[in-house]
Amino acid sequence: MKSRSEIPKVRPSLLCLLALGGILVTAPWPSLQAIFHVALTLGFAPLESIPLLVGLWAVAGGWVAEGTLRMVPHPGGVAWADLTLALAVYFLNRFWPPDRRLIWWARLAGFTLLHELLVHLAVALAAGGHIWGRGWFWALLASPLWAMLAWRLKPPAYPR
Repeated sequence: MKSRSEIPKVRPSLLCLLALGGILVTAPWPSLQAIFHVALTLGFAPLESIPLLVGLWAVAGGWVAEGTLRMVPHPGGVAWADLTLALAVYFLNRFWPPDRRLIWWARLAGFTLLHELLVHLAVALAAGGHIWGRGWFWALLASPLWAMLAWRLKPPAYPR
């Protein structure tokens, strides 16, 4: 029988599922959708204890975001960028956890800007030129909210 520490926690998965539903429900409002998308990719998916779950939630968020926008003729760029950055945040939190909330928030704000650049680069490689929009601004502005929610759920500062 597995101990409690070996069993994956259910709360991060439920939060990821809610954020995925938020991406789907806010499809008519792309700026609001970007907040849920970035929160899922950088804040909630890296809370999972298994890297495979981190990758699956990130890729699901990318595919749902691309599918609801209906602007990209060749999808796949957003999912690839989400997978890359979610795993980067996961491993960074695993091997170099922040000890204060301000460091956590600053790290996720920096990853939010990096996410925007990597998503647009990946979409440009997969589908060509496209409009940028203002979703990155709203995701960066809302980053303290979802970063603190992720911190409360599972602080990344834990003993090794």
